[in-house]
Amino acid sequence: MRLLKRLIELALVILVISLFMKNKDVELQINYFGLSAPIKVAFWELVTFCVSLGIIIAAVGDFITQFKWVRERRRMIKTDQEHQGEVTRLQGRIGELESENRRLSTELEQKSDEIESLKVQAALSERPGPEQSKIPENK
Repeated sequence: MRLLKRLIELALVILVISLFMKNKDVELQINYFGLSAPIKVAFWELVTFCVSLGIIIAAVGDFITQFKWVRERRRMIKTDQEHQGEVTRLQGRIGELESENRRLSTELEQKSDEIESLKVQAALSERPGPEQSKIPENK
């Protein structure tokens, strides 16, 4: 796109130069409201003024567009930094929750093992052992 734009600008410059060469002796009279006498201007001066004015207007338009893009870029960078801060905070929170989850899982395993060992002990204590099976019946 830039190449096409530069080629068009080059063609315009060549056109303007050729117009100057062909019409170097032509003078124009400009009548406008409020002028007491018409202004005499050489053709090449008028063309140079108009082309320069067009270039200045285009430059101002490009500057405004560029300024808007820079402002938008700054806003996007600021938003990105805020989002990165939030992601970092959430990753830290996830790490904390994972460590808490591991601690609770370990605790759950310990409690489950403890409950199983208590069940085994209760089952063994309810069973009559070899000494308890021989109860003397004499009174």
